[in-house]
Amino acid sequence: MAGGASGAGSGAVFGIALALLIQQFGYLDFSSNLVNALVYIIIFVLVFAIIFGIIGRALRGRALKKLEASTASTSGSPPSGY
Repeated sequence: MAGGASGAGSGAVFGIALALLIQQFGYLDFSSNLVNALVYIIIFVLVFAIIFGIIGRALRGRALKKLEASTASTSGSPPSGY
């Protein structure tokens, strides 16, 4: 899975968990209106999916650049086992 999609999926799960945790501590009242509860959960999911997706893309790009740099520097030398 690509870095952005993996980060977005993790962010969505984190957003759901955070919204439910905030509700458990009593900062949000989900029992009075189901529509408000769903709106809050959707907002949390979207916000954290976007944030974690951006972070995932950035980290994947950094890892690919690091891999390219390491393979380019070792491609000219013979293997060390010979």
